[in-house]
Amino acid sequence: MMHASAVRLWRRRPRIKRAVLAVVLLGGMLVGGGCERRTRPSDESPSGRADGPAPTHVSWTARFTMTEGGRPRATLRAPRMEQYQAADSSYSVWRSMQDTTRVQMYLFDEDGDSSATVTADSLVFQGEKGILDAYRNVVVTTTTGRRLQTEHLTWRQADRRIRTRRFVRIRTPKEVVQGNGLVADEDLDTYQIGRFSAEVEVDEKPEDGGAQP
Repeated sequence: MMHASAVRLWRRRPRIKRAVLAVVLLGGMLVGGGCERRTRPSDESPSGRADGPAPTHVSWTARFTMTEGGRPRATLRAPRMEQYQAADSSYSVWRSMQDTTRVQMYLFDEDGDSSATVTADSLVFQGEKGILDAYRNVVVTTTTGRRLQTEHLTWRQADRRIRTRRFVRIRTPKEVVQGNGLVADEDLDTYQIGRFSAEVEVDEKPEDGGAQP
């Protein structure tokens, strides 16, 4: 076990058995167009927010697709979407209404190919700021077999990165890394984790003990 600061974890880095390090963490998340939905009256209170503001619009079986340069950038899907209007901004809340149904966000790379999928109990999308937050039971899976788990995650379209200050665990075909705080590419190709521990596969080589009897 060893301690350090401002250490970056890369996909290909020296193999270690266990480590505990600290990383400087940043803060951090979307924009697009295209929406498919079925609408009900908007005078319903948000689930779990009876004492909060009422939504200006409610959609069921909602789907929203964002594009860049004519290519898909991200797609949101949820059983329920609520639109809210604040004094100086607007935002939407995407919710799962059953334990068996999750809110989903599909991410696409610069070529429009699928790169990662995010599932969570709820998403909050600030369209004007291009920021999306995923809350509770958040799981990110990538096309390269990587898997991330945490309770809160922020995604920003502008820099294609995900961030969290919460505890996070990343599992890859070669290692399991966990710690508090994360800054990563959205496809988990590279990532930084603060105060982390890691378990990786190590190639064991026999000691050079000379000729055997």
